[in-house]
Amino acid sequence: MKQPRNRPVFLSATWQNILFANYSIDPQVLMPFVPEGTTLDFYEGHCFISLVAFQFLNTKVFRFPAYTWRNFDEINLRFYVKRHLSNGREQTGVVFVKEIVPSRFIAWVARTLYKENYIAMDMDHEFTRDQALKLTYRCGTGKLSNQLSAVVSLDGETTNEEGLKPYITEHYWGYSSPNLNTTVEYEVKHPRWPVNQVVDHSIDFDFESLYGTPFKLLSEMQPMSVFYCRGFDITVHLGSRILP
Repeated sequence: MKQPRNRPVFLSATWQNILFANYSIDPQVLMPFVPEGTTLDFYEGHCFISLVAFQFLNTKVFRFPAYTWRNFDEINLRFYVKRHLSNGREQTGVVFVKEIVPSRFIAWVARTLYKENYIAMDMDHEFTRDQALKLTYRCGTGKLSNQLSAVVSLDGETTNEEGLKPYITEHYWGYSSPNLNTTVEYEVKHPRWPVNQVVDHSIDFDFESLYGTPFKLLSEMQPMSVFYCRGFDITVHLGSRILP
C-alpha cells in the first residue's frame, strides 16, 4: 500500500509544559496492544513506555477555534513502535494506551475520529516559577489522587541529536487499533523540541486503576528518566487505514 502523505490538517494547537516520565518495561506486557502492521521499537535494548502530561492550548479543529474547550490538560500513557514501509525504510511512531482529558466532548471526538482510547476525568495543574520551574499535573474521579510533579532547571536547554531524549520526543506518527483487524495511522507535525533537565520529581499514580492490570507494575517502578519540554505548535493530520 502506498504511504499516504500530506493529508488535511484535522487539529492544530500548542502543546506546552510537557513532562515525560519514561519507564523500561518488559515488551511482553505491550504485545497485546501493538497495532497490526507495526512492531515494538527498542532503544539500546530497552522497550520504553512513557507517562506524558501537558497543556493543550489554542486548539483549532479544521482551522476553526474549538468550541468551549480551546485550552485543557492531557495525561497519556504511550509506547513506541515502528512500521516497515514498502520502500525499505522504517517509520517510527507512538501508540497510546489511554489518554485522559477533562471533557467528555473532547474524549468523544477523539474516540470517534481517531479511534483512540480517550476518557474524561477531573484534572487540574499547578505551575510556579522562581529559581526553577515547578509543575504538577493531577487527575482523578471526584478526588485528584493521581499526581505527576517535577522541578525543572531553567538553564541548560538542549537539542541533542542523539540519545534517549530525541528518541522519546521525535516521533511524528500515531497508530491506533479500533479493532483487531484495523490500524489507523496519522501524522503529527512539530519542530524539534529542546529539552530541559528535571532536577526532582514525584509520581503518585494508580496505574492499575487508570490503565488496567498489565500496567500495575509501573506503580512499583522508578522511571529511567524524567524530562521537560516547553513545547511548540503542532498539527495533527487526518488519519488513514493501513494494511498489515
